[in-house]
Amino acid sequence: MLRVIVACFCVWFGCEASAQAVDLSGCWSGSWESACTGHHGPLNARFEKCDEQQYRVTFSGRFFKIMPFRYSVTLHAVHEGDKVKLTGDSFLGRLMGTFTYDAEATESSFRASYSSCKDQGWFCLEKCCAAGCH
Repeated sequence: MLRVIVACFCVWFGCEASAQAVDLSGCWSGSWESACTGHHGPLNARFEKCDEQQYRVTFSGRFFKIMPFRYSVTLHAVHEGDKVKLTGDSFLGRLMGTFTYDAEATESSFRASYSSCKDQGWFCLEKCCAAGCH
């Protein structure tokens, strides 16, 4: 309701409402799943804002339920209203190859597809509350 009042005020008096850019910084938790193999597991992430166009994201999780993994990637961000489109890639060694990411995020959810020469799948994450950070 308050947004409607502010928007009407701005229309009447000729000012522009400044939209707050979505900030993805912080802890995220969820899961990953391979579309090729059906493997899946828990996934956590820590987003650190580099600047308005980039986030450094550290992903950690488990493969085969017991094998931990951890890696970081810089994702390029384009703000589109209350959403952020993110893209990037990371080389995870000769065995895994280069993974590319295409994602969309809001203040509370992150959905990404990933692909490499050997695998493709998706990440689904939700933003953690401050007490739930890892």
